[in-house]
Order: sequence, then C-alpha cells, then structure tokens
Amino acid sequence: MTEAGIKPRQVLKALKQCNPELQSTPRHLYNLKAKIRQGNLSEKTFKSWRPNRSIPIETNNSSSDGSLNDYQLATQEVVSQVPLTTYEEFKAAVSAAKQAFPSWKNTPVTTRQRIMFKFQELIRRDIDKLAMNITIEQGKTLKDAQGDVLHGLEVVEHACGMANLQMGEFVPNACNGVDTYRIREPLGVCAGICPFNFPAIVPLWMFPVAITCGNTFILKPCEKNPGASMILATLAKEAGLPDGVLNIVHGFCLLSLLL
Repeated sequence: MTEAGIKPRQVLKALKQCNPELQSTPRHLYNLKAKIRQGNLSEKTFKSWRPNRSIPIETNNSSSDGSLNDYQLATQEVVSQVPLTTYEEFKAAVSAAKQAFPSWKNTPVTTRQRIMFKFQELIRRDIDKLAMNITIEQGKTLKDAQGDVLHGLEVVEHACGMANLQMGEFVPNACNGVDTYRIREPLGVCAGICPFNFPAIVPLWMFPVAITCGNTFILKPCEKNPGASMILATLAKEAGLPDGVLNIVHGFCLLSLLL
C-alpha cells in the first residue's frame, strides 16, 4: 500500500481483468507497478490510458494533480511541471493531425522546404537556449548539450534538400511495351516516442524529415526532459509550420502504448 492508497497488485489484477489479452505481465506493467509504489501515479493519470478501461481505485489526491515535476539533476530543484495528456487530449491531437494532413500533403514541396530553411535558422539562433534547457533537465554539460542540438540540426539541413530527395524515377520501355515508374508519396499521420538520453537529437531525427515529406506528426518527448521538444515545436511554429502538422503529447509508458 502506498501513500496514495493504491495497491500495486490490485491495479495489475484489474488491468488483466479489463484486458483478457494480457496473458502475462509485460514490462510496461512492471514499470507501472514501480511508479505506483513510488507514489508517482495518480488515479487521474491512470484513468487516462484507455477509454472505458479505467479501474475504479480509491486514492488520495496526488501532489502532481495530473502533472509531473521535472527536477534539475544537480540541485534537485523543480524546474518545470509537465501536464499529463488525457485520452481526450490525445484523441484531439490525432484528430488535428488527420485534419491537417490533406492540405499539408498538397502543399508544394518547395514551400515545405522553405519552412525547414527558416527552422534551421531559428535553431541556430536559439542554440544556447536549447543547450541550457538540456543541461538543466537532463544533466549534460553545456558543450555536450550543444553537440546534441548540432547533430540534430544536421538532419534539419538534410530535410532542406527534400525537393531533390523526393524525386521519383521513370524507366521507359523497361521491357516490351512496359514503362516503369516510382512515386514517393506521404504516408499520413506519423508518430515518434523519444528517450531520455538525447532530448534534441532524437526529435530532430524524426519530425523534420517526416513533415517535409508531407506527413503530419505526433511527438511524445520523454516526460523527464520535454523542454527541448517544446522549444523546437515553438521554433517550428515561428518558422511557419501550419497548425496541426506537429503535435506534442506528454505522459508515461501507457500513453506510448496508444502511439
């Protein structure tokens, strides 16, 4: 029994009852059990993971109240609070990405490319701000944090050449009376889940190429250091990225299952 009044075994048993397909206890449930024992999971957070599958467990109000404190590793001071995305908010993010996809897909690749040119310019402008945020939230030295951003910036620069990279191929008369061709088309709504160790590199590995190709994107940064992803999303918006093309959600491993 934790201070929040939650019995881990009760939660795991209830999860299996609501999810008959869970024949054994997978790793994400062990992670859930650990978070419950530490008192880091509130009933509100737990209920948001699946529709109509929440487990009615009596709990006291958690200190987080639907949010997670992020600490500076050097001083253990709270530097930010991360709101935990509910299932309704998650559905709204997916809906926004779906609605934005048709118009974004039909946006000329040169227009999307120009946004990436502006985006990389803004990243260079705010590289010190990004590095400082990574140092505070993740614990890297400033020099290492700047390298984190610069390596991700290389991918943005690569995306700036998407007009050439998206060109298809055509082979006339590949055999008697047959021509062959290949067309590169956007897939639709894409998603990415980021780990703790590289707060800037991993997001920049994912969404710049995806959105420049004409896809929309849902990004879930690590809940322990989401600041870099939020700054990058702000810069992408400043660069001219339309609403709904890039969406960010926050949460634990249970939210990752939805993605």
